[in-house]
This record gives sequence, C-alpha cells and structure tokens, in this order.
Amino acid sequence: MRTSAAQALPAPAAEPKSLPQHFGVEAKWLLAGDARLDSAYYATAAVTALRALEAAGLPTISLNDRRITSKVFNLPRFKRIYTRDPTKGWPYLSASEALAFRPSSVRWVAKDKAPDDAQRHFAQAGWILVTCSGVVGRCCIATKRLEQFFLTHDLLRIESVVPLGYLYAYLTSWIGQALMTREEYGATVSHLEPHHLAGIPVPLLPDGQQQTIHDTVMQAYRLRDEANDLLDEADGLLYRELGIAPFDDRQIPYIRPTAGDGIDHHPKAFSLKASDLTGRFDVSFHLPLARTCVSQMEKGKYPLVKLGALAEPYVAPRFRRIYVRREHGVPFLQGSHIPERRPIDLKYLSRTAHKDLTPWTIRAGWVLVTCSGTIGRVTVAPHAHEGWAASQHIERIVPREGRSHAGYLAAFLMTTYGQLQLTSKIYGGVVDELTADDTAAIWLPDAPPDVQERIGKPVVEAFEKKEQANAFEDQAIHELEAAIGGQPVLGRAHLSVSDD
Repeated sequence: MRTSAAQALPAPAAEPKSLPQHFGVEAKWLLAGDARLDSAYYATAAVTALRALEAAGLPTISLNDRRITSKVFNLPRFKRIYTRDPTKGWPYLSASEALAFRPSSVRWVAKDKAPDDAQRHFAQAGWILVTCSGVVGRCCIATKRLEQFFLTHDLLRIESVVPLGYLYAYLTSWIGQALMTREEYGATVSHLEPHHLAGIPVPLLPDGQQQTIHDTVMQAYRLRDEANDLLDEADGLLYRELGIAPFDDRQIPYIRPTAGDGIDHHPKAFSLKASDLTGRFDVSFHLPLARTCVSQMEKGKYPLVKLGALAEPYVAPRFRRIYVRREHGVPFLQGSHIPERRPIDLKYLSRTAHKDLTPWTIRAGWVLVTCSGTIGRVTVAPHAHEGWAASQHIERIVPREGRSHAGYLAAFLMTTYGQLQLTSKIYGGVVDELTADDTAAIWLPDAPPDVQERIGKPVVEAFEKKEQANAFEDQAIHELEAAIGGQPVLGRAHLSVSDD
C-alpha cells in the first residue's frame, strides 16, 4: 500500500488555547536604575503605573529625596536567641506579626545575646514599616503600641517628611505597590533593599489634598488603636467578672526532675492512663495543658459548660472557587485575612458560577475562628461583612439566642484558656485541622447574660471600629488614586479557578 507525501506529514499542532503575555517597554527604562533584564521588572502593572504618573502631569520627586523622606533604612540580619524568661528579653515580632491588627508576641529576644545595635530594632511611632522579605511591599504605620516590640530585620523603616498619611496612602495604592514590588529580587525568597525604593517617583498633589488624605489615614489608625484598647478592656473584664486569674503555666503537672540530678529545668514529661487515650496517640492531644485550663477555671465564680451548649460551631464544605472582578463578585474572606488590619488581596466569587453560596455566607455577629493551617485566630464578623462568603478554613460559631453573646465567646477564645484548648485538639500530619465537634467540646464559664454582655460588648465594638478604620483608609487611597488617574492592571485573564 502506497502512502502519499501529504499523508506522511505529521498532523499540524493544535492551536494553543491562550497566547503568552507580551508587552513592550521604552528603551530609556532599560538603561535606568539597575539596568535589569528580568521581564518581571517591566511587567504590565509597573509600566501602567509609570504611564499613569506621566499622564497625571503632577510634579514627582524620588522617594529618597530629603523633601520626601529623611531616612529609608533596614537592619542587618542577626542570629536570634530567645529566652523563656520575659524579664530577660524583649518581645519579638516578625514582619507579618508587626503588620497584624492586634500585634502580640510569644517570643522574647534575649537581652544579653542581642546585637550591639539592639535599640535600632525598636520602631518609633510615625515611621512607615515595609515588608522586605518574602511577600514584599506591604506597609503599616508604627503607633505607640508597636514601640514596645523588638522588630525583625525584615522590615524597611521609612521616616517621612511629607504628611505621613499621604506617603503611606501612596505606597499602599496600586501604583505604589506596583512600583515597589517590581523592584524585588531573589529566585526563591523575594527581597527589597533601601536603594530599590530610592528612585520610586512620588507624585505631589496640592498641599491641601495631601493634608486631607493624611488626616483620613490617621483617623483610620486612631480607630484601630481604640479598637485594641477595647479588646484590652474586655480581656481585663473577663478575668475580673469570671473570678479567674490569667493562666499560670507553672501549675501544669509535668513530672519534676529528681533533686541533685544536675538538671536546672524540668523536662516537659507527663504520665497518662491508658483509659484516657480515647483513640488518639499523638502526644500533642494529651499534653496536660487543656486539663490544667479546666482545673484553673473551676476555681472561678461560675460552673463550666461546653461551648456546644452556648453556640453552634460548623465548618463549611470544600468547594470549587471561581474568582471574578470585584464588581461581579461576592467578597471572599480567607483564613489569612483574620489577623490582618485590613484584608489584603481580597478575592471575589462569581455570583453566576456559584448559584447558591448559602453554606459559605457569613452573618454579622458570628464568631469566626481559623480551623486549618494556623489554628485559633478569632474575630467577630462586623456588619460590613454581612453577606460575605468565607473559606471552609474558617469555622463559624453561631451564638444561641438567649444563651450566649458573640463578644463573650470571642473574648474567651482569645484568652490562653481558649487558645490552649483549641490547639490541643488539632489533628493532621501536614496541615493542622480543627473540627466543629472538637470546638464544641471546649469548656468555658457559663456566665449569666448580663456578665456576658459586659464582657462582650467592647469586643463587638472593637471589630466594628476595625472595619470603620478600613473604610477610612480605603477612602484615602481611593482619593489619591483618583487624583493620579489610570487603572490598575488585573492581568490578562479576568477569570480564575481554584480547587481545594
């Protein structure tokens, strides 16, 4: 059988479903700065930002100019040596912890092992802090609350000369973010150095408009400070009203070493009856932490009750998520958003692709707790989040009407008593998980409704203030972006799908 030449030719390759992204840049940008040749440096978002600044016709000055900043610096890396004794160390914060809504530390850098320039690691109120390792370019303004912490070297420090809130709003805007993140370097872990920010152009709006933006941003930070003060107030009220003392880890029944064995601190060893295994063989589940929590709470004013008697915890099912542009979707809250000052990289679920989002919809007044990955981060859904969707990695705790107050439940779960009980029930070999049934089994004082109200009211008010602060900050950033003009680039594809 003879085969023609045409028949012998291979079949033409299928036409690609999508073309690779491509764009052009002006030659002058190749020769500027570090003369970089990596294409990401000239990505569409950065080019669009530069063109928006040019089109706005505003005067611009480089970030390192003395008319904009008096100092932009970071600190050298150092070996961190921690101490268990808070009196002999400084409370330490990583970059993500420093940018959290409620910064707190469980680690103390040993004072006698700290670097010679240790005092430089303490920020001053009014500085702008910028993450410069890992996820780079995220910003916050240091307040009095942050001044007590020893901060990581993974934060750039910026001292502003122009109105502080104005410069912060610009760096947080899509333009500032595009220009900062294009400067990152590193194949595995991204980094930024002070000289990378030096040439970033800062547009100068009229002085009055700069001041207005500054005032709005600072109002947002005042509200966040007020919210944290309310949470501090609620924490103190909880211990006084319930008649319990803060958790004392010295009461944990670890086995003590024999006298004279040369050990200056006892190991974390304990014994357990076989009848108490309850089918779990992971040591973390049987640590005596949770049992000690219960025994210390039993000394309080009120009898203990399981959380399931006061509220209904549940975890939404996994689902295939289809994201769209903001104007077409429902805001989608994820576990990483819970501790943040304001949700960063918020995504939106398609209203048309998801016919019924009821299982994932959250309501104002529900307590939300992360139940996958980092366990036990707590918030109360504010009115601004009514009707939002939330990931299955966030457990919902719905208070039973007449039996519990959302703020009281949240206040308790944020204490050491709540946190130790939550984390004692973790399971999972790679990713930590927590079930609704395990959360329902947590013990807490069954306080009367009026006591719960006194403790819980400032907690709910605090999370409402947090959202008011976010609204002010969004307003300031929107005003700045509108004055400059241009539209952020969201990428070539406006639809993305995620399976989880």
